[in-house]
Amino acid sequence: MMKLFILMLFFYGCLTFDVPNDGCQSDLTIDDDHYNVSDTYHTGEAYPADAHYDHFGNLFYVESGQNAGGFYFDIKMIRPKNDTPENVPGLPAGLSYSIASDKKKPNIYFGTGKGIFSYSYETQRAKLISDPNLKLNMIFVDKDGKKYITENNNGVEELYLLDGKKKILFKTLQMLNEMAIDNENNFYFIKEEKFYVLKSKLSTPTFISNVTYNGFAQISFYEEKVFIASDNLAYTDVNNTSYLKNVENVPKKVTAIAFDKNGNFVLGSKGKMVKYNVNDCYVRKV
Repeated sequence: MMKLFILMLFFYGCLTFDVPNDGCQSDLTIDDDHYNVSDTYHTGEAYPADAHYDHFGNLFYVESGQNAGGFYFDIKMIRPKNDTPENVPGLPAGLSYSIASDKKKPNIYFGTGKGIFSYSYETQRAKLISDPNLKLNMIFVDKDGKKYITENNNGVEELYLLDGKKKILFKTLQMLNEMAIDNENNFYFIKEEKFYVLKSKLSTPTFISNVTYNGFAQISFYEEKVFIASDNLAYTDVNNTSYLKNVENVPKKVTAIAFDKNGNFVLGSKGKMVKYNVNDCYVRKV
């Protein structure tokens, strides 16, 4: 009878208590989430910027560097089962500055100095979908599929909403450094080393925090958090933007961040893209 009682107690304990997994050591934590480095993609002397995962797990990012001809901006692609970055065929060499992903459809758009391109999964090439004379720096897509671009006008970065072939100046936001639009059409942006949010139902931006900006940065989202990779990696809650919390143990001077659909993410810094996978440190025995 005593042996039976002990066995029942052991079995009951296994059902009700969380048991630590052997692999509980993590490379970094974000609140209660633990992450470990799973891959490193090398980019030579180039800076990775503006990284985005598509619906199929492909990673696209801008690679910025300098060669004999000056500064260049090329878009690279890393497929889920291939660790080697590759060029995206069809894009103008050295002039591809920005990437945007549709939030509802599996569409990826590229902003270049020779128009807007989209990625064709059928041909695995980029194809021009705008006037080739459209010279843009950044491109964004909101939750309704509307496209926004920025153009540099005498040193001022101006934001436009695209309506067919028309460009409508978005007067509220000018002189932007970086921007991103979340699933509620809230605009998060960096301007003069300050981080703001323009809520979709408001007409005036709200200041969140000072940030360090050295020419490369990215704003990204996952679940209820907004992340900003701008020298350091920091984040805030989309429902409470009164704070900005730094993430420890990240690479030095991060320039890009992107989350896949499973919550894994990449961080870019000079010469590399580092991928972090979620580590379930505690498992419940059932």
